[in-house]
Amino acid sequence: MRPSSSTAVIREGTAAGTLHLAMDVIERTWGGGALNVLFDAYREMRPWRQDGDVQDVYDRVMTLMATR
Repeated sequence: MRPSSSTAVIREGTAAGTLHLAMDVIERTWGGGALNVLFDAYREMRPWRQDGDVQDVYDRVMTLMATR
């Protein structure tokens, strides 16, 4: 299965930074498709979940979901 273009960009760039930008958009629009991309990307980052940047993303995702 070929990854979506959004997922490919996240892999090539700074993943945590890209996810934070995506979360900024999600907070403004609450687009359902964007949430799916966010969760897919985060699942792919699980091997690095002990990294501080990835942990920050996890914390923000949980906060984002708690506010909805």
